[in-house]
Amino acid sequence: MDNKIKTVSVIKRLVKLVKHLWMYYIGAIGGAVLGFITTLLIPATLIDLAWQGLDGHRPSLRTLLLLLILGISRGLFRYLEHYFGHYVAFKTLYELRCMVFSKLRRLAPTKLDQQDSGRLLKMIGEDIEAMEVFFAHTVPPVLTATIVTLLLSGYYVIVSPYIALTALLSYFILAIILPRFSSQRLQPLLAKQTKVRKAYISLFLDSLKGMKELLQFGQTKSRLSQLEKQSKTVNACEKEVASLQYFQSALSFLVIGLSIIVVAAIALHGVQQGTFSLSTATKVIVIFSTSFAPYLELSRLPLGFKRAMGASREVLTLLDEKEVARTGQAFDEKISSISLDKVGFSYSNREQMILENLSATFENHKIIGIMGESGVGKSTLMKLIMRWYDNTMGTIWINEKKISDLSARDIQKRIAYIPQIPQIFNQSIRDNLTLSNPDITDEMILEAAEKCRIKDIILSTEQGLDTVLNNEQKIFSAGELQRLELTRALLKKADCYIFDEPTSNLDSLNEASLLQVIREQCNGYVFLLSHRESTLACSDLIYKVDDKTLKLI
Repeated sequence: MDNKIKTVSVIKRLVKLVKHLWMYYIGAIGGAVLGFITTLLIPATLIDLAWQGLDGHRPSLRTLLLLLILGISRGLFRYLEHYFGHYVAFKTLYELRCMVFSKLRRLAPTKLDQQDSGRLLKMIGEDIEAMEVFFAHTVPPVLTATIVTLLLSGYYVIVSPYIALTALLSYFILAIILPRFSSQRLQPLLAKQTKVRKAYISLFLDSLKGMKELLQFGQTKSRLSQLEKQSKTVNACEKEVASLQYFQSALSFLVIGLSIIVVAAIALHGVQQGTFSLSTATKVIVIFSTSFAPYLELSRLPLGFKRAMGASREVLTLLDEKEVARTGQAFDEKISSISLDKVGFSYSNREQMILENLSATFENHKIIGIMGESGVGKSTLMKLIMRWYDNTMGTIWINEKKISDLSARDIQKRIAYIPQIPQIFNQSIRDNLTLSNPDITDEMILEAAEKCRIKDIILSTEQGLDTVLNNEQKIFSAGELQRLELTRALLKKADCYIFDEPTSNLDSLNEASLLQVIREQCNGYVFLLSHRESTLACSDLIYKVDDKTLKLI
Protein backbone atom coordinates (compact mmCIF):
# COMPACT_ATOMS: atom_id res chain seq x y z
CA MET A 1 0.00 0.00 0.00
CA ASP A 2 1.21 3.50 -0.76
CA ASN A 3 2.07 5.20 2.52
CA LYS A 4 -0.01 8.31 2.06
CA ILE A 5 -0.13 9.11 5.77
CA LYS A 6 3.20 10.07 7.32
CA THR A 7 4.32 8.36 10.51
CA VAL A 8 4.19 11.59 12.49
CA SER A 9 0.58 12.15 11.40
CA VAL A 10 -0.31 8.55 12.26
CA ILE A 11 1.15 8.94 15.77
CA LYS A 12 -0.69 12.22 16.34
CA ARG A 13 -4.00 10.66 15.35
CA LEU A 14 -3.42 7.60 17.52
CA VAL A 15 -2.51 9.77 20.49
CA LYS A 16 -5.80 11.67 20.04
CA LEU A 17 -7.66 8.37 20.30
CA VAL A 18 -6.36 7.82 23.85
CA LYS A 19 -6.55 11.39 25.18
CA HIS A 20 -9.64 10.56 27.23
CA LEU A 21 -7.76 7.63 28.85
CA TRP A 22 -4.75 9.61 30.09
CA MET A 23 -5.46 8.77 33.75
CA TYR A 24 -5.04 5.07 32.96
CA TYR A 25 -1.76 5.83 31.20
CA ILE A 26 -0.55 7.62 34.34
CA GLY A 27 -1.37 4.46 36.28
CA ALA A 28 0.52 2.29 33.78
CA ILE A 29 3.59 4.54 33.68
CA GLY A 30 3.53 5.05 37.45
CA GLY A 31 3.38 1.29 37.98
CA ALA A 32 6.25 0.75 35.53
CA VAL A 33 8.51 3.40 37.11
CA LEU A 34 7.80 2.31 40.69
CA GLY A 35 8.23 -1.32 39.69
CA PHE A 36 11.59 -0.52 38.09
CA ILE A 37 12.77 1.38 41.17
CA THR A 38 11.67 -1.56 43.32
CA THR A 39 13.62 -3.91 41.07
CA LEU A 40 16.78 -1.87 41.66
CA LEU A 41 16.20 -1.46 45.41
CA ILE A 42 15.98 -5.21 46.04
CA PRO A 43 19.55 -6.09 44.88
CA ALA A 44 20.88 -2.81 46.32
CA THR A 45 19.44 -3.73 49.73
CA LEU A 46 20.83 -7.26 49.47
CA ILE A 47 24.29 -5.86 48.73
CA ASP A 48 24.08 -3.66 51.82
CA LEU A 49 23.09 -6.71 53.86
CA ALA A 50 25.98 -8.68 52.40
CA TRP A 51 28.53 -6.03 53.36
CA GLN A 52 26.99 -5.72 56.81
CA GLY A 53 27.33 -9.48 57.17
CA LEU A 54 30.99 -9.31 56.19
CA ASP A 55 31.44 -6.68 58.90
CA GLY A 56 29.82 -9.04 61.43
CA HIS A 57 26.41 -7.36 61.62
CA ARG A 58 23.26 -9.46 61.61
CA PRO A 59 20.40 -8.24 59.37
CA SER A 60 17.71 -6.44 61.31
CA LEU A 61 14.07 -7.49 61.27
CA ARG A 62 13.24 -4.10 59.76
CA THR A 63 15.53 -4.74 56.80
CA LEU A 64 14.09 -8.21 56.19
CA LEU A 65 10.58 -6.76 56.40
CA LEU A 66 11.62 -4.08 53.90
CA LEU A 67 12.78 -6.78 51.46
CA LEU A 68 9.46 -8.59 51.85
CA ILE A 69 7.53 -5.37 51.17
CA LEU A 70 9.72 -4.62 48.16
CA GLY A 71 9.11 -8.10 46.75
CA ILE A 72 5.34 -7.84 47.16
CA SER A 73 5.35 -4.26 45.81
CA ARG A 74 7.28 -5.38 42.73
CA GLY A 75 4.51 -7.81 41.83
CA LEU A 76 1.81 -5.27 42.59
CA PHE A 77 3.42 -2.52 40.51
CA ARG A 78 3.97 -4.96 37.63
CA TYR A 79 0.30 -5.88 37.76
CA LEU A 80 -0.78 -2.23 37.76
CA GLU A 81 1.53 -1.47 34.83
CA HIS A 82 0.06 -4.24 32.69
CA TYR A 83 -3.52 -3.77 33.86
CA PHE A 84 -3.72 -0.05 33.07
CA GLY A 85 -1.58 -0.29 29.92
CA HIS A 86 -3.62 -3.10 28.42
CA TYR A 87 -6.89 -1.54 29.54
CA VAL A 88 -6.02 1.49 27.42
CA ALA A 89 -4.98 -0.74 24.53
CA PHE A 90 -8.01 -3.04 24.51
CA LYS A 91 -10.45 -0.22 25.16
CA THR A 92 -8.99 1.70 22.21
CA LEU A 93 -8.99 -1.39 19.97
CA TYR A 94 -12.67 -1.92 20.82
CA GLU A 95 -13.41 1.69 19.88
CA LEU A 96 -11.41 1.29 16.66
CA ARG A 97 -13.36 -1.83 15.71
CA CYS A 98 -16.60 0.06 16.28
CA MET A 99 -15.30 2.89 14.09
CA VAL A 100 -14.24 0.46 11.34
CA PHE A 101 -17.53 -1.46 11.31
CA SER A 102 -19.48 1.80 11.37
CA LYS A 103 -17.39 3.05 8.45
CA LEU A 104 -17.95 -0.18 6.53
CA ARG A 105 -21.70 0.22 6.98
CA ARG A 106 -21.51 3.78 5.66
CA LEU A 107 -19.32 2.72 2.73
CA ALA A 108 -21.63 -0.16 1.85
CA PRO A 109 -22.57 -1.02 -0.71
CA THR A 110 -20.82 1.35 -3.12
CA LYS A 111 -17.27 1.66 -1.83
CA LEU A 112 -17.31 -1.68 -0.04
CA ASP A 113 -18.15 -3.41 -3.30
CA GLN A 114 -14.78 -2.22 -4.65
CA GLN A 115 -12.72 -3.27 -1.63
CA ASP A 116 -10.40 -6.28 -1.72
CA SER A 117 -11.93 -8.84 0.65
CA GLY A 118 -8.46 -10.13 1.56
CA ARG A 119 -7.43 -6.64 2.62
CA LEU A 120 -10.57 -6.15 4.70
CA LEU A 121 -10.22 -9.50 6.46
CA LYS A 122 -6.55 -8.80 7.19
CA MET A 123 -7.49 -5.38 8.55
CA ILE A 124 -10.21 -6.69 10.86
CA GLY A 125 -8.37 -9.85 11.90
CA GLU A 126 -4.75 -8.70 12.06
CA ASP A 127 -4.20 -4.98 11.59
CA ILE A 128 -6.34 -3.76 14.48
CA GLU A 129 -4.68 -6.33 16.76
CA ALA A 130 -1.24 -5.15 15.60
CA MET A 131 -2.10 -1.61 16.71
CA GLU A 132 -2.05 -2.84 20.32
CA VAL A 133 1.76 -2.55 20.17
CA PHE A 134 1.50 1.21 19.91
CA PHE A 135 -1.00 1.70 22.74
CA ALA A 136 0.39 -0.88 25.21
CA HIS A 137 4.03 -1.38 24.21
CA THR A 138 5.15 1.94 22.74
CA VAL A 139 3.72 4.93 24.61
CA PRO A 140 4.17 3.58 28.19
CA PRO A 141 7.70 2.14 27.61
CA VAL A 142 8.95 5.35 25.95
CA LEU A 143 7.69 7.55 28.78
CA THR A 144 8.86 5.04 31.39
CA ALA A 145 12.38 4.88 29.88
CA THR A 146 12.54 8.70 29.81
CA ILE A 147 11.63 9.04 33.51
CA VAL A 148 13.93 6.16 34.50
CA THR A 149 16.86 7.69 32.61
CA LEU A 150 16.48 10.97 34.47
CA LEU A 151 16.41 9.19 37.84
CA LEU A 152 19.38 6.94 37.05
CA SER A 153 21.41 9.80 35.61
CA GLY A 154 21.15 11.68 38.91
CA TYR A 155 22.38 8.62 40.81
CA TYR A 156 25.26 7.86 38.39
CA VAL A 157 26.48 11.47 38.39
CA ILE A 158 26.75 11.39 42.18
CA VAL A 159 28.82 8.18 42.02
CA SER A 160 30.97 8.99 38.97
CA PRO A 161 30.55 11.25 35.92
CA TYR A 162 32.34 8.62 33.81
CA ILE A 163 29.85 5.93 34.84
CA ALA A 164 27.01 8.35 34.09
CA LEU A 165 28.43 9.03 30.61
CA THR A 166 28.91 5.31 29.90
CA ALA A 167 25.39 4.48 31.10
CA LEU A 168 23.76 7.22 29.04
CA LEU A 169 25.71 6.17 25.94
CA SER A 170 24.71 2.50 26.32
CA TYR A 171 21.05 3.46 26.94
CA PHE A 172 21.15 5.74 23.89
CA ILE A 173 22.54 2.97 21.69
CA LEU A 174 19.97 0.44 22.94
CA ALA A 175 16.94 2.72 22.86
CA ILE A 176 17.64 4.82 19.76
CA ILE A 177 20.60 3.78 17.58
CA LEU A 178 19.87 0.04 17.29
CA PRO A 179 16.09 0.51 16.86
CA ARG A 180 16.68 3.06 14.09
CA PHE A 181 19.17 0.76 12.38
CA SER A 182 16.72 -2.14 12.63
CA SER A 183 13.80 0.05 11.55
CA GLN A 184 15.51 1.10 8.32
CA ARG A 185 16.18 -2.52 7.39
CA LEU A 186 12.70 -3.64 8.43
CA GLN A 187 10.84 -1.10 6.30
CA PRO A 188 11.15 -2.90 2.92
CA LEU A 189 10.79 -6.34 4.51
CA LEU A 190 7.51 -5.46 6.24
CA ALA A 191 6.14 -3.79 3.09
CA LYS A 192 6.92 -6.98 1.15
CA GLN A 193 5.44 -9.13 3.93
CA THR A 194 2.20 -7.13 4.00
CA LYS A 195 1.88 -7.38 0.22
CA VAL A 196 2.37 -11.15 0.06
CA ARG A 197 0.07 -11.79 3.04
CA LYS A 198 -2.77 -9.81 1.45
CA ALA A 199 -2.20 -11.63 -1.84
CA TYR A 200 -2.27 -15.01 -0.07
CA ILE A 201 -5.48 -14.23 1.84
CA SER A 202 -7.17 -12.98 -1.35
CA LEU A 203 -6.10 -16.10 -3.29
CA PHE A 204 -7.33 -18.33 -0.47
CA LEU A 205 -10.73 -16.59 -0.35
CA ASP A 206 -11.09 -16.73 -4.14
CA SER A 207 -10.30 -20.45 -3.99
CA LEU A 208 -13.02 -21.05 -1.41
CA LYS A 209 -15.59 -19.06 -3.39
CA GLY A 210 -14.72 -20.82 -6.64
CA MET A 211 -14.31 -24.34 -5.24
CA LYS A 212 -17.21 -25.68 -7.27
CA GLU A 213 -15.77 -24.32 -10.51
CA LEU A 214 -12.29 -25.58 -9.62
CA LEU A 215 -13.69 -29.08 -9.07
CA GLN A 216 -15.81 -28.86 -12.21
CA PHE A 217 -12.88 -27.95 -14.45
CA GLY A 218 -10.31 -30.11 -12.68
CA GLN A 219 -8.19 -27.18 -11.51
CA THR A 220 -7.93 -28.07 -7.81
CA LYS A 221 -4.36 -29.40 -8.01
CA SER A 222 -3.24 -26.32 -9.91
CA ARG A 223 -4.87 -23.99 -7.37
CA LEU A 224 -3.43 -25.95 -4.42
CA SER A 225 -0.02 -25.62 -6.04
CA GLN A 226 -0.51 -21.85 -6.29
CA LEU A 227 -1.58 -21.68 -2.65
CA GLU A 228 1.43 -23.73 -1.56
CA LYS A 229 3.77 -21.51 -3.54
CA GLN A 230 2.20 -18.38 -2.07
CA SER A 231 2.39 -19.88 1.42
CA LYS A 232 6.12 -20.53 0.99
CA THR A 233 6.58 -16.91 -0.07
CA VAL A 234 4.79 -15.75 3.10
CA ASN A 235 6.97 -18.07 5.22
CA ALA A 236 10.13 -16.81 3.53
CA CYS A 237 9.19 -13.23 4.40
CA GLU A 238 8.51 -14.25 8.00
CA LYS A 239 11.94 -15.90 8.13
CA GLU A 240 13.69 -12.76 6.83
CA VAL A 241 11.97 -10.61 9.46
CA ALA A 242 12.78 -13.09 12.25
CA SER A 243 16.44 -13.27 11.19
CA LEU A 244 16.76 -9.50 11.40
CA GLN A 245 15.17 -9.57 14.86
CA TYR A 246 17.64 -12.20 16.06
CA PHE A 247 20.54 -10.16 14.71
CA GLN A 248 19.38 -7.02 16.49
CA SER A 249 18.87 -8.98 19.71
CA ALA A 250 22.44 -10.26 19.49
CA LEU A 251 23.74 -6.71 18.98
CA SER A 252 21.72 -5.49 21.97
CA PHE A 253 23.21 -8.06 24.33
CA LEU A 254 26.67 -7.36 22.94
CA VAL A 255 26.23 -3.68 23.84
CA ILE A 256 24.97 -4.62 27.31
CA GLY A 257 27.89 -6.95 27.92
CA LEU A 258 30.50 -4.44 26.81
CA SER A 259 28.92 -1.58 28.76
CA ILE A 260 28.82 -3.66 31.97
CA ILE A 261 32.51 -4.44 31.53
CA VAL A 262 33.31 -0.73 31.05
CA VAL A 263 31.25 0.34 34.10
CA ALA A 264 32.84 -2.40 36.20
CA ALA A 265 36.33 -1.27 35.13
CA ILE A 266 35.54 2.37 35.97
CA ALA A 267 34.06 1.39 39.35
CA LEU A 268 37.01 -0.80 40.31
CA HIS A 269 39.43 1.88 39.16
CA GLY A 270 37.58 4.33 41.43
CA VAL A 271 38.03 1.94 44.33
CA GLN A 272 41.77 1.73 43.63
CA GLN A 273 41.96 5.51 43.49
CA GLY A 274 39.97 5.80 46.70
CA THR A 275 37.22 7.80 44.98
CA PHE A 276 34.51 5.58 46.50
CA SER A 277 34.22 2.41 48.54
CA LEU A 278 34.09 -1.18 47.33
CA SER A 279 30.53 -1.37 48.67
CA THR A 280 29.48 1.58 46.50
CA ALA A 281 31.29 0.12 43.48
CA THR A 282 29.56 -3.24 43.90
CA LYS A 283 26.19 -1.57 44.28
CA VAL A 284 26.55 0.64 41.18
CA ILE A 285 27.69 -2.35 39.06
CA VAL A 286 24.67 -4.41 40.18
CA ILE A 287 22.24 -1.50 39.69
CA PHE A 288 23.62 -0.79 36.24
CA SER A 289 23.48 -4.49 35.28
CA THR A 290 19.80 -4.70 36.28
CA SER A 291 18.74 -1.40 34.70
CA PHE A 292 18.40 -2.49 31.06
CA ALA A 293 14.81 -3.79 31.05
CA PRO A 294 13.15 -0.56 29.81
CA TYR A 295 15.77 -0.09 27.11
CA LEU A 296 15.65 -3.69 25.94
CA GLU A 297 11.91 -3.26 25.55
CA LEU A 298 12.56 -0.24 23.34
CA SER A 299 15.27 -2.07 21.39
CA ARG A 300 12.75 -4.82 20.56
CA LEU A 301 10.15 -2.27 19.53
CA PRO A 302 10.94 -1.66 15.82
CA LEU A 303 9.26 -4.80 14.47
CA GLY A 304 6.08 -4.32 16.47
CA PHE A 305 6.14 -0.56 15.96
CA LYS A 306 6.60 -0.82 12.19
CA ARG A 307 3.79 -3.35 11.97
CA ALA A 308 1.61 -1.14 14.16
CA MET A 309 2.31 1.88 11.93
CA GLY A 310 1.60 -0.13 8.76
CA ALA A 311 -1.59 -1.50 10.29
CA SER A 312 -2.59 1.97 11.48
CA ARG A 313 -2.16 3.37 7.97
CA GLU A 314 -4.43 0.65 6.61
CA VAL A 315 -7.10 1.37 9.22
CA LEU A 316 -6.83 5.16 9.03
CA THR A 317 -6.91 5.06 5.22
CA LEU A 318 -10.18 3.13 5.40
CA LEU A 319 -11.57 5.58 7.96
CA ASP A 320 -10.55 8.43 5.65
CA GLU A 321 -12.21 6.79 2.63
CA LYS A 322 -14.54 9.25 0.98
CA GLU A 323 -18.14 8.19 1.39
CA VAL A 324 -20.65 8.38 -1.40
CA ALA A 325 -23.03 11.27 -0.90
CA ARG A 326 -26.30 9.99 0.53
CA THR A 327 -28.11 13.27 0.11
CA GLY A 328 -30.96 13.67 -2.28
CA GLN A 329 -34.68 14.20 -2.48
CA ALA A 330 -36.78 11.83 -0.42
CA PHE A 331 -38.26 9.09 -2.60
CA ASP A 332 -41.29 7.34 -1.20
CA GLU A 333 -43.08 6.31 -4.37
CA LYS A 334 -43.71 2.93 -5.92
CA ILE A 335 -41.22 2.44 -8.74
CA SER A 336 -43.31 2.53 -11.91
CA SER A 337 -40.76 3.38 -14.60
CA ILE A 338 -37.03 2.92 -15.18
CA SER A 339 -35.19 4.24 -18.22
CA LEU A 340 -31.62 4.91 -19.37
CA ASP A 341 -30.53 7.78 -21.59
CA LYS A 342 -27.01 7.44 -23.04
CA VAL A 343 -25.68 6.08 -19.75
CA GLY A 344 -21.96 5.42 -19.31
CA PHE A 345 -19.87 4.37 -16.35
CA SER A 346 -16.25 4.02 -15.28
CA TYR A 347 -14.79 3.52 -11.83
CA SER A 348 -13.29 6.61 -10.22
CA ASN A 349 -9.81 5.07 -10.14
CA ARG A 350 -9.88 3.84 -13.76
CA GLU A 351 -10.07 5.63 -17.09
CA GLN A 352 -11.53 2.73 -19.07
CA MET A 353 -15.31 2.84 -19.51
CA ILE A 354 -17.19 -0.25 -18.28
CA LEU A 355 -20.48 0.76 -19.94
CA GLU A 356 -21.02 3.34 -22.68
CA ASN A 357 -24.01 4.98 -24.38
CA LEU A 358 -26.72 2.72 -22.91
CA SER A 359 -30.30 3.72 -23.70
CA ALA A 360 -33.43 1.73 -22.86
CA THR A 361 -36.89 2.01 -21.35
CA PHE A 362 -37.67 -1.05 -19.25
CA GLU A 363 -41.28 -2.23 -19.11
CA ASN A 364 -42.89 -2.67 -15.72
CA HIS A 365 -44.53 -5.94 -14.64
CA LYS A 366 -42.24 -7.84 -16.99
CA ILE A 367 -39.39 -10.28 -16.46
CA ILE A 368 -36.45 -8.58 -18.12
CA GLY A 369 -33.49 -10.78 -18.97
CA ILE A 370 -30.02 -9.25 -19.07
CA MET A 371 -27.68 -11.52 -21.01
CA GLY A 372 -23.90 -11.38 -21.19
CA GLU A 373 -20.72 -13.18 -20.27
CA SER A 374 -19.13 -12.72 -16.88
CA GLY A 375 -17.42 -9.37 -16.50
CA VAL A 376 -19.20 -7.50 -19.31
CA GLY A 377 -21.06 -5.18 -16.92
CA LYS A 378 -24.44 -6.81 -16.22
CA SER A 379 -24.12 -6.46 -12.46
CA THR A 380 -22.62 -2.99 -12.81
CA LEU A 381 -25.68 -1.85 -14.77
CA MET A 382 -27.99 -3.04 -12.00
CA LYS A 383 -25.82 -1.36 -9.37
CA LEU A 384 -26.28 1.91 -11.26
CA ILE A 385 -30.05 1.43 -11.12
CA MET A 386 -29.78 0.72 -7.36
CA ARG A 387 -27.50 3.76 -7.08
CA TRP A 388 -24.68 1.78 -5.56
CA TYR A 389 -22.68 3.85 -8.03
CA ASP A 390 -23.48 7.09 -9.81
CA ASN A 391 -23.32 6.90 -13.59
CA THR A 392 -20.43 8.80 -15.15
CA MET A 393 -22.34 9.84 -18.28
CA GLY A 394 -25.95 10.23 -19.31
CA THR A 395 -29.06 10.01 -17.13
CA ILE A 396 -30.96 7.28 -15.32
CA TRP A 397 -34.62 8.10 -14.77
CA ILE A 398 -36.77 6.61 -11.98
CA ASN A 399 -40.42 7.64 -12.27
CA GLU A 400 -39.23 10.36 -14.70
CA LYS A 401 -36.91 11.78 -12.03
CA LYS A 402 -33.13 11.88 -12.27
CA ILE A 403 -31.76 9.15 -10.04
CA SER A 404 -28.84 11.40 -9.06
CA ASP A 405 -31.33 13.79 -7.43
CA LEU A 406 -32.93 11.06 -5.31
CA SER A 407 -31.90 9.58 -1.97
CA ALA A 408 -29.84 6.45 -2.57
CA ARG A 409 -31.14 4.84 0.62
CA ASP A 410 -34.76 5.46 -0.37
CA ILE A 411 -34.22 3.86 -3.78
CA GLN A 412 -32.45 0.84 -2.29
CA LYS A 413 -35.29 0.29 0.18
CA ARG A 414 -37.64 -0.30 -2.77
CA ILE A 415 -35.35 -2.76 -4.58
CA ALA A 416 -34.59 -6.37 -3.59
CA TYR A 417 -31.17 -7.58 -4.75
CA ILE A 418 -30.63 -11.36 -4.79
CA PRO A 419 -26.92 -12.15 -5.33
CA GLN A 420 -25.43 -15.19 -7.03
CA ILE A 421 -24.22 -16.70 -3.75
CA PRO A 422 -26.91 -16.75 -1.01
CA GLN A 423 -25.94 -14.51 1.90
CA ILE A 424 -26.62 -16.66 4.95
CA PHE A 425 -25.59 -15.51 8.43
CA ASN A 426 -24.79 -17.53 11.54
CA GLN A 427 -28.18 -16.74 13.06
CA SER A 428 -31.62 -18.29 13.24
CA ILE A 429 -33.71 -18.84 10.12
CA ARG A 430 -36.04 -16.11 11.40
CA ASP A 431 -33.25 -13.55 11.76
CA ASN A 432 -31.83 -14.51 8.37
CA LEU A 433 -35.17 -13.83 6.71
CA THR A 434 -36.22 -10.71 8.60
CA LEU A 435 -32.76 -9.18 9.07
CA SER A 436 -33.98 -8.26 12.56
CA ASN A 437 -36.94 -6.25 11.27
CA PRO A 438 -39.42 -6.38 14.20
CA ASP A 439 -42.37 -5.54 11.95
CA ILE A 440 -42.17 -8.93 10.20
CA THR A 441 -44.19 -11.57 12.08
CA ASP A 442 -43.78 -15.35 11.98
CA GLU A 443 -47.06 -15.59 10.08
CA MET A 444 -45.69 -13.28 7.38
CA ILE A 445 -42.51 -15.35 7.19
CA LEU A 446 -44.35 -18.65 6.78
CA GLU A 447 -46.71 -17.12 4.20
CA ALA A 448 -43.78 -15.93 2.10
CA ALA A 449 -41.97 -19.24 2.63
CA GLU A 450 -45.01 -21.13 1.38
CA LYS A 451 -45.06 -19.02 -1.78
CA CYS A 452 -41.41 -19.95 -2.29
CA ARG A 453 -42.18 -23.62 -1.58
CA ILE A 454 -39.85 -23.90 1.37
CA LYS A 455 -42.26 -23.61 4.31
CA ASP A 456 -42.45 -27.37 4.96
CA ILE A 457 -38.65 -27.68 4.80
CA ILE A 458 -38.24 -24.87 7.36
CA LEU A 459 -40.81 -26.42 9.71
CA SER A 460 -39.15 -29.83 9.40
CA THR A 461 -35.88 -28.53 10.82
CA GLU A 462 -35.07 -29.27 14.46
CA GLN A 463 -36.28 -25.93 15.87
CA GLY A 464 -38.22 -24.46 12.97
CA LEU A 465 -37.68 -20.73 12.59
CA ASP A 466 -35.38 -20.81 15.63
CA THR A 467 -32.95 -23.20 13.92
CA VAL A 468 -29.52 -21.59 13.72
CA LEU A 469 -27.83 -21.71 10.32
CA ASN A 470 -24.07 -22.14 10.02
CA ASN A 471 -21.50 -23.31 7.52
CA GLU A 472 -20.70 -26.53 9.39
CA GLN A 473 -24.20 -28.04 9.21
CA LYS A 474 -25.59 -28.26 5.69
CA ILE A 475 -29.29 -27.96 6.58
CA PHE A 476 -30.38 -26.67 3.17
CA SER A 477 -29.31 -27.57 -0.36
CA ALA A 478 -28.12 -24.93 -2.85
CA GLY A 479 -31.61 -24.68 -4.35
CA GLU A 480 -33.23 -24.34 -0.94
CA LEU A 481 -30.79 -21.59 0.03
CA GLN A 482 -31.76 -19.69 -3.12
CA ARG A 483 -35.41 -20.02 -2.13
CA LEU A 484 -34.56 -18.69 1.33
CA GLU A 485 -33.01 -15.67 -0.40
CA LEU A 486 -36.18 -15.31 -2.46
CA THR A 487 -38.31 -15.53 0.71
CA ARG A 488 -36.24 -12.74 2.24
CA ALA A 489 -36.76 -10.65 -0.92
CA LEU A 490 -40.56 -11.19 -0.87
CA LEU A 491 -40.70 -10.12 2.78
CA LYS A 492 -39.16 -6.82 1.71
CA LYS A 493 -42.23 -6.17 -0.49
CA ALA A 494 -40.06 -4.52 -3.09
CA ASP A 495 -41.10 -2.79 -6.30
CA CYS A 496 -38.14 -4.19 -8.21
CA TYR A 497 -36.31 -7.54 -7.95
CA ILE A 498 -32.82 -8.07 -9.30
CA PHE A 499 -31.57 -11.65 -9.58
CA ASP A 500 -27.82 -11.84 -10.27
CA GLU A 501 -26.98 -15.24 -11.80
CA PRO A 502 -29.61 -16.91 -9.54
CA THR A 503 -29.29 -20.39 -11.07
CA SER A 504 -25.55 -20.66 -11.63
CA ASN A 505 -25.19 -23.15 -8.75
CA LEU A 506 -28.39 -25.10 -9.46
CA ASP A 507 -29.17 -28.17 -11.51
CA SER A 508 -31.85 -27.99 -14.22
CA LEU A 509 -34.66 -29.24 -11.92
CA ASN A 510 -33.97 -26.69 -9.18
CA GLU A 511 -33.44 -24.00 -11.83
CA ALA A 512 -36.89 -24.59 -13.32
CA SER A 513 -38.51 -24.65 -9.87
CA LEU A 514 -36.88 -21.37 -8.79
CA LEU A 515 -37.75 -19.57 -12.03
CA GLN A 516 -41.38 -20.69 -11.73
CA VAL A 517 -41.58 -19.22 -8.22
CA ILE A 518 -40.04 -15.96 -9.47
CA ARG A 519 -42.60 -15.67 -12.25
CA GLU A 520 -45.52 -16.42 -9.92
CA GLN A 521 -44.57 -14.35 -6.87
CA CYS A 522 -42.41 -11.37 -7.90
CA ASN A 523 -44.50 -8.36 -8.89
CA GLY A 524 -43.27 -5.17 -10.51
CA TYR A 525 -39.89 -5.07 -12.19
CA VAL A 526 -37.95 -8.34 -12.35
CA PHE A 527 -34.42 -8.34 -13.76
CA LEU A 528 -32.77 -11.69 -14.44
CA LEU A 529 -29.01 -11.46 -14.99
CA SER A 530 -27.42 -14.56 -16.49
CA HIS A 531 -25.12 -15.95 -19.13
CA ARG A 532 -27.29 -19.09 -19.35
CA GLU A 533 -29.98 -19.17 -22.03
CA SER A 534 -32.02 -21.68 -20.01
CA THR A 535 -32.30 -19.16 -17.15
CA LEU A 536 -33.44 -16.37 -19.47
CA ALA A 537 -35.97 -18.54 -21.32
CA CYS A 538 -38.74 -17.40 -18.96
CA SER A 539 -38.04 -13.71 -19.67
CA ASP A 540 -40.57 -11.51 -21.44
CA LEU A 541 -37.78 -9.34 -22.88
CA ILE A 542 -34.07 -10.01 -23.21
CA TYR A 543 -31.33 -7.40 -23.44
CA LYS A 544 -27.73 -8.25 -24.17
CA VAL A 545 -24.75 -6.41 -22.70
CA ASP A 546 -21.99 -6.60 -25.27
CA ASP A 547 -19.07 -4.34 -26.10
CA LYS A 548 -20.12 -1.86 -23.36
CA THR A 549 -23.57 -1.36 -24.90
CA LEU A 550 -27.09 -2.69 -24.29
CA LYS A 551 -29.15 -4.22 -27.10
CA LEU A 552 -32.69 -5.63 -27.17
CA ILE A 553 -32.70 -9.06 -28.80
